[in-house]
Amino acid sequence: MKIIFLRHGLTESNKDLRFSTPQTRISKNAYIDLDKSKKNLEKYKIDRIYTSKLIRSQETAKYLGFDEFIEDKRINELDFGDFKGQKVFDTKEKYKDFYDKLKKSPYSTKYPNGESVEDLISRINDFMEEKSLFDGNILCISHGIAIRASLFTVLKDLGNFKNFWIDNGSLTVFDISRDKKMIECVNLI
Repeated sequence: MKIIFLRHGLTESNKDLRFSTPQTRISKNAYIDLDKSKKNLEKYKIDRIYTSKLIRSQETAKYLGFDEFIEDKRINELDFGDFKGQKVFDTKEKYKDFYDKLKKSPYSTKYPNGESVEDLISRINDFMEEKSLFDGNILCISHGIAIRASLFTVLKDLGNFKNFWIDNGSLTVFDISRDKKMIECVNLI
């Protein structure tokens, strides 16, 4: 069986380097990448579809022609807490102490009223362990950092966390058999 992660379509927040909110929607320019996603998905038989609880992943599912999907908050994006809706560069000025702490402990530091990368990996791992028992292929429409976290349910060495990038509309595929998780591809566009 395969667990296929697809990053939602491009948003205005992505373009503006702004922390997204739960209400962030995909932009009019998202469809260029999502048309490529449709083509890449053709080689997989999809038996079940999951989306995060965030609107942009559900809009992506509907654009791809998947009207029936199951929402699961475990594949939501990293919870940036108080940073939601703010421009990344503005937060670096406003929250210098936080960024100093983040630099020293990038994986265990929680965003103010949010979560840490370790928290995210834990909930993604919980999702993947549960879904690995399913006998079929699963498509999960999720988010960039969440999909990157899925890689570290297999890789374990967080020292390379920042070395991966997940583009909007790209596929990251896990092949799961006999309790083994193998990374089939990352960031397929």
